[in-house]
Amino acid sequence: MKTLCVIPVFNEDNKLNNLINQIKINDYKKYGLNYIFVNNGSTDNSLEIIKNSNFKFLNLKKNMGVGYALILGYLFAKKYKYDYIVHLAGNGKMSPSDIERFMKSIINEDYDFISGSRFLKYSSRKNNPIHRLVLIKLFGIFINFFLKKKITDSTCGFRAFKVNIFKNFKKNFLNKNLFTYGYEYFSYGKILKNNNIKFTEVPVSMDYPSKKNYTKMRPIIDWFIIANYWIKGIYDSSEL
Repeated sequence: MKTLCVIPVFNEDNKLNNLINQIKINDYKKYGLNYIFVNNGSTDNSLEIIKNSNFKFLNLKKNMGVGYALILGYLFAKKYKYDYIVHLAGNGKMSPSDIERFMKSIINEDYDFISGSRFLKYSSRKNNPIHRLVLIKLFGIFINFFLKKKITDSTCGFRAFKVNIFKNFKKNFLNKNLFTYGYEYFSYGKILKNNNIKFTEVPVSMDYPSKKNYTKMRPIIDWFIIANYWIKGIYDSSEL
């Protein structure tokens, strides 16, 4: 059993040390868990912190987008024959201690794709702005209508899945239009409409460090990208 946790990073030097310390406490060797940071063209001290952590890392000279970083992580996992992938944010808003919930579900209950939710019992959403929570809820209603499935958190990027659920990964996802937030939600839509993929949600902590500067998402542009590629994923007919 081999599991790869992919962590995109862009200018997070004020949060990385704390995240790395949490990771070292929660190593989960019983799941064959390895971590890889993808430094996405950071211009601060993030790369040096990652190098000093002794964890695996990939280094991009310029910011190619979070989707691109996650795509590279998948290709790395595929190349080195990992069985499972976990996505973890590099800004400290997700707790590495929650990874065990994903791994228990994916291994003990044989789920193919598991997404985190900040709205389930035992979850947490400290410092999440009210307007953001309302938008997530409203968007979830829209997604549930089209998919006829119960999804409580349609924008959570904390997830785990089997590497082999993708059969045509390069054909579907090596597209520069997916290099920002498009990849996460285009793939999410394609996965959830596939009735052969066993899906569930688990409660997670999505605690922003503060109510200010809590995300790099642009309020209108990036929400449009998320909605656009969710819908494209739902209606895309290509084989996963």
